[in-house]
Amino acid sequence: MSRAYEALTILKAAGTDAELVLAVKQAEDPIQKLGGHIDSSASWGRRRLAYRIAHQQEGVYHLIQFHLEPQRLDELKRALRLNEHIVRFLILNRANHHPAAAHPAQPVEARSGAPTPSTSRVAP
Repeated sequence: MSRAYEALTILKAAGTDAELVLAVKQAEDPIQKLGGHIDSSASWGRRRLAYRIAHQQEGVYHLIQFHLEPQRLDELKRALRLNEHIVRFLILNRANHHPAAAHPAQPVEARSGAPTPSTSRVAP
């Protein structure tokens, strides 16, 4: 049973657009080779890094949403670590969303069941 994941990768910004397309393809290939399928792939653009990573001051952020068997995740991480175009990556399980992110308009107290100032009036 495959699970839904998303991988945020930071690719080296050096090079041409054609080299960047090749780097994205090399980041997506291991997913398909391991039996997964890609739902979406989107570039977030070139951004300045907060600090140097592998002698890079800028990186190209790329988000890949995909499905993969959980047993294959370690193999994917190894393949991404060995990819020379990827500076950093983070893989998250899309099914595990934080409950606060699901209801950003409600105050925390309202979600937790604790009384809010408007509902905790004391009868005179």
